[in-house]
Amino acid sequence: MRNLMVGTKYFEHSGQMTIENSAKGWKCLLDFKPNGYWGPTNVVTGTIHDPSGNIVGRLEGKWDDQFCQILEDSHLHVLWKMAPFPKDQQDYYGFTSFGVTLNEVTPDIEGRLPPTDSRLRPDVRALENGQLDLAEDKKNSLEQLQRDRRAKGQTVEPRWFRHNGEDWEYVGGYWEQRSDGWRKSTPPRLW
Repeated sequence: MRNLMVGTKYFEHSGQMTIENSAKGWKCLLDFKPNGYWGPTNVVTGTIHDPSGNIVGRLEGKWDDQFCQILEDSHLHVLWKMAPFPKDQQDYYGFTSFGVTLNEVTPDIEGRLPPTDSRLRPDVRALENGQLDLAEDKKNSLEQLQRDRRAKGQTVEPRWFRHNGEDWEYVGGYWEQRSDGWRKSTPPRLW
């Protein structure tokens, strides 16, 4: 995070990321380049590796613009291109058109979400419905529940994942519970 004290705040993503298909052995190594004072910003480069470790593809782009596969020195295949921001983006915290939709509970997912999905939080629902005072009250209640749990030394353990070293591994059960309509799921009281 840059300019925390003065100026416009912004994120600068930098460092390496590995995306791995553990079942098939394929890997994608991405490098988020640090920004300099001059030159392009938000640059990402990457390589795709087959199970033997051979580089079989190269990637380049910008995480805030577009991302491409390099087919030849002068030929790119666009894999992703950012959609334009909504006209009233400042009313939506500067979110992209996609970001604005992330908290929506649409008919195709209604009833399929686990009871602990953050989109179902009462404060989020009130905020999405434009009920700002109610959203603030619900958020304060949620934070008080969290403080009470912490004071009692209670923690909420992840249900579908476990920590293994620096990684998180899926332990199973999510899709089975979802297909059963969450009837056998007894979630902790989070809100």
